[in-house]
Amino acid sequence: MNIRVECGKSYRTLEFVGDLPKPFHGTHRHSRSLTFAGAWNAAVDLLIANRFILDIGLITIQFSSTEPKVHLEQFLRAGGFDEALESPEEAKSDFWLRLFETSDEGERYAEQMLRVLSSTMSPLLAMKMDIRRGLPPTGVKDDHEGKTPTQFVVEHRLPTIELTLCVTFGDVQLASQFFQSLSRNLPVGVNIHLVACCFRVIPQQIEDIVYEHRSLFHNVTILPESWGHEQGEKGNIGPWYLDASQRYGVSWGRSVLHRAAALYSPTEFMWILDDDVLFEQASFFTALQQFNAMKSKGSKVGIGAILGDAPLPPPYMVRTQTVDFFYAGFLKSGETVASPPSDMVFHDMHHDLSTESAFHLEFPLGIGNALNYSEFNGGVLQGRSLTRMIHSEWKSHKHILARGGNTLVIGKEVLLQYPNMAPNLGGIMCRRGDTLWVKRIQAVHPEWVQNADIALAQRRQEGFDFGTLDAVRGDIMGSMLVRYHDRLDGNASIILRSVFEREARLISNLKRTLALLDLMGVKSTERDQVNRLLNDLEQTPWSESLAKHLDSFINTYPLDTVEFQQAQGA
Repeated sequence: MNIRVECGKSYRTLEFVGDLPKPFHGTHRHSRSLTFAGAWNAAVDLLIANRFILDIGLITIQFSSTEPKVHLEQFLRAGGFDEALESPEEAKSDFWLRLFETSDEGERYAEQMLRVLSSTMSPLLAMKMDIRRGLPPTGVKDDHEGKTPTQFVVEHRLPTIELTLCVTFGDVQLASQFFQSLSRNLPVGVNIHLVACCFRVIPQQIEDIVYEHRSLFHNVTILPESWGHEQGEKGNIGPWYLDASQRYGVSWGRSVLHRAAALYSPTEFMWILDDDVLFEQASFFTALQQFNAMKSKGSKVGIGAILGDAPLPPPYMVRTQTVDFFYAGFLKSGETVASPPSDMVFHDMHHDLSTESAFHLEFPLGIGNALNYSEFNGGVLQGRSLTRMIHSEWKSHKHILARGGNTLVIGKEVLLQYPNMAPNLGGIMCRRGDTLWVKRIQAVHPEWVQNADIALAQRRQEGFDFGTLDAVRGDIMGSMLVRYHDRLDGNASIILRSVFEREARLISNLKRTLALLDLMGVKSTERDQVNRLLNDLEQTPWSESLAKHLDSFINTYPLDTVEFQQAQGA
């Protein structure tokens, strides 16, 4: 079968063994690099996305008639093509080296290494080959090492002002971390109020912690988990949550918090936060500066950045960090290496599923930080961000940041008119409610939303769950609802195709991660969780009712939103 894949202004026809099923007809667009490497990787994504109508275990690939055939599984374990390498010949040379490495063919690996080293190489391929020979790239360590994620300079004292912190607490340890960080960094002259919702913790536990820091607050409201269910049952959080079986998931929790903030905040300035954020000494002055700037411009929502541990499901950031640790293994621990090439540093360089670029997946951009550890650190498999800068361009990012957890809100209007709801589709509770909420506001009042020049670090606790099948699929589905938010009508099939292809990229990334962990001899419970999720993704079809539920959501959402607004008195 031949698959035609977009490649710049033209396309490439890629040959696979077997017949071509109907879903593969036509020329396929994709979000990978428009190069030889990107085209092949995109074609493989397409195969994986359609794994339930193909026997992909029998599929083989041949890049040219003079090269050996490769089984699809071998291609994936080797990491596919490195999209940082633009030349087809370099991409193939590097691939064969990694294939022999993962296949434990030491002699062929050595022969291929000699072939690569005897050829003319681009600077990027030369850098990878030098690392493999134990030669660190020369230069200085990353300028960001040892610095706090953000450093604000407060040039003058702001007038005394009030704001309300709005948080959902779901863990006593995180609650303690939150209030300790607040206590250390709250400046004199700022009046703080608290609206807190409880999830899987009892109010008394949070009240006991708050009591230790009671001098910080002017007003405190702590609501039990049952309060949210009462509101849902009354229809006050929209028709989507009337049924108790629908009241779960991240978006449900944030919807409850939005209503609580609207009802109980004594101030118009509300700072909606995740419970695992950390404050700095300048955080509150900066927040107040941003509130004042927003109010003067008529903005009502300011989206701040999250640094530290990336605000992503752990499966989305394991491949890139595992690549960093693997290449670090060729060098000595603590070795000084050059910073990543400046043209390869971008906002989502830590994100394995980034649609901004794909050249970061198989290139060790974070090797310098990986060398701070003597061996692979299992925190990578627990959602920790150890090797790559998180949202390095958050200050200059042109688009609205797609993330909640550090959101400035002025007034109750945006909380009462626009739902923070993500639907249940085919039994999968979608995520990305915060981003959908922002999109819904922007669709009517784009002038109300802006990025806020404020960042907070996130620190996850040990034992962070790697992710379940339903949670990961809910995030993937939610991300595609965000992408197509402004053009939902008639696009259900396009949304689903994007969902399946994004899941395929995740499967490819997890296969490469496991191969690298095997090469490094990593055996742990966390590794088993990676394998479990991969098996679940590969072997579990999506619900047959998914398309029907998506169509229904698209058709009923406008009227359901009116019902939501009427319940708020909006």
